[in-house]
Order: sequence, then C-alpha cells, then structure tokens
Amino acid sequence: MPNTKPKTSPGSRGLSRKVLAEAAIELMEAAGEAGFTLRKLGARVGCDPMSILYHFKSKEGLFRAMADQLEAQIRPAPEDQPWRGRLRHLADQYRSLALRFPHSFRLMQRFPHTGIADYGHVEMVHRALKEAGIADRDIPGICLGWYTCITGLAMGEVGGLIRPATDEDALEIDQLPDASYPLLKRLLPRYRDLAPNAVHALTIELLLDGIVVHAAASSDAGA
Repeated sequence: MPNTKPKTSPGSRGLSRKVLAEAAIELMEAAGEAGFTLRKLGARVGCDPMSILYHFKSKEGLFRAMADQLEAQIRPAPEDQPWRGRLRHLADQYRSLALRFPHSFRLMQRFPHTGIADYGHVEMVHRALKEAGIADRDIPGICLGWYTCITGLAMGEVGGLIRPATDEDALEIDQLPDASYPLLKRLLPRYRDLAPNAVHALTIELLLDGIVVHAAASSDAGA
C-alpha cells in the first residue's frame, strides 16, 4: 500500500530544513550551546555534517533557522484587539517560548530578523505602534527597542535574574550595614516574595505606558 503521509519539502540531498531545525532545537535544549556541534546533530538525524551545511551554509545560518523555527510557534493576537492587547500578547508569547526552550531562545537575540516567520510579527508591531500614534520616523527604533526589552526580560527570567531572593541572598543583605543600605534591607521581604510572572506583567505595562507617553509628546510637539 503506498505511503500517503505528507512530507516536508526536502532539499536535493533528501533532508528537510524544517526537520533539521527542529532536531537542532532538541539538541540545543539537551546539550546547551556549549555542547552543540554539527557532528552531534548529524548523528542525531543520521546524516553527514556537511549535508547540514549544504542547507544552511554555516553554523550561524543554522542558528538563524532555529530562531525562525521558534518564531513560527508564536501566534499573534487577533487584529481586532486594541494595540496594547496585541503587543502584550506578543510579549507573553515570547516569555512562554523562553520558558519552554531556554537554551535555544538565546538565539532569538542574535539576529535582528530571523526570517519569514519573524517578519510577520514585526509587521504586526509596526501596525500596533502606528495605531498607538507613533510617528513613522520613530517606529523602527521603538520596534527594535521593544523586541530587545521583551526578549531580554524573558532571558532574565530563564537565566535566573528574575527570581525570589534566596536564603543566601537574604543572609548577605542582612550583613550589610543598616545606614548604607536602608531601602534594600527594608525591601528584602518583598524580594523574597517576588513572583516572576508579576515582574513580567508590570514591566510590559510600563513599556506600553511609555509608548503612550512618547506618542502624546510627539503629537504635542508637532501641533
């Protein structure tokens, strides 16, 4: 009986870029970037490392394809949502992606644009900023700044920067002189109760509020 199972689009050497990128993400999550090699990836999918280079030209080309494969998993909010809701949804999607793929997610900060999947999200951000009242001249800079902030925020969480203070942290702060660090010592209990999801949500709202303020200031200056 013939095999009717759909196939991914293979290259001339019988390998699929999509399958290779997915396998590379799996390897990255298992081994981390330090343990990631084309030789290991080739062994994982049963091919010669040179066959991988045939598709991606270089290791950096593979990394970009991996980042775009992650981008393809992001589902934008419906366009009928207000601009704030669409941007907030995108930030939440990036956080979720970082928590699921903490090693591979780092690649998304390496390239200004990862490919076709990324361009669709960028276009949505452009439309949202335009709807917020941002002038065309400012959209590119704010768009890149937005992406830097939301991906950096996600990386801060998966990297361990955004977390509750530990017993070791508290002991070190307790030993600081009271007169020099009064606020830090007073706020220590709040650091111990800190919730990463709350930090994410608050920071995104601050960024969105900043967009509103900038749009209003630009409008007043042009009036």
